[in-house]
Amino acid sequence: MVGSEVDQKYLGNYAKVVGTHNESLSAALFKVLGLSTVLSKKLVRARKQRKLDPTRTTRSLDLYRHIIWMAREGYILLDVFVLPFVLNFVELKVLALKLKASFLHIFVLFDHTYQTRTNFSLPNGFQNQPQQQSTPEMAGSEDQPLKQPTSSFYNYINIASQAFVTADDYATRLLSGSHPLRLSVKLEYSAFAHDCMKEFSLSRSIARKAVDEAFASMEAMTDESFEDAMDLVSSLGVMARRGS
Repeated sequence: MVGSEVDQKYLGNYAKVVGTHNESLSAALFKVLGLSTVLSKKLVRARKQRKLDPTRTTRSLDLYRHIIWMAREGYILLDVFVLPFVLNFVELKVLALKLKASFLHIFVLFDHTYQTRTNFSLPNGFQNQPQQQSTPEMAGSEDQPLKQPTSSFYNYINIASQAFVTADDYATRLLSGSHPLRLSVKLEYSAFAHDCMKEFSLSRSIARKAVDEAFASMEAMTDESFEDAMDLVSSLGVMARRGS
């Protein structure tokens, strides 16, 4: 998910590389990197906290709102300020598509039940399915506890699923089987298929195929890239056996 060390490593490297000829793209990449770094810590906190009680204002509710807000900001940065300008960077294009799917993954996990306190508007591309309009009563306030809206879970999950399919397609076509970014895409896609889509067979299939392709196409790479690839292959091996 957002916050992967491999993703952050490539983000930081490309933010420096493109700065010499595209300062605005570099700035956007650094902002996405910053959001990713903060989000990774908040996601860990969210997993450790008790089950959220949406009937009253709590710290955990504020944490969920902040996670949703940052995911929205990251999605917009990628969609508007990154993806249109990375056609000449194969790795960066795959990474941007993967991170876009990752931010949508967060929406599936955190926003299918809860609304942000602010007047939350969805990024471009989210409006291709009917959405229930947010109202002050639904959004909540300092004095008004948050009320659960009609779930928009399946609206998000369909869009996120398509984003993962797109990222996976580009990663498969453009990167070698052992490339860390390709393996990163496969790993999160497998996790998303298992945890959100409940497509357990698909999840194991994605992971098994990624492991097979990684070993079949091992090529010369730096020690650091090799270690990253082996860590991801190990995680994919766990996903391939999950629930079997």
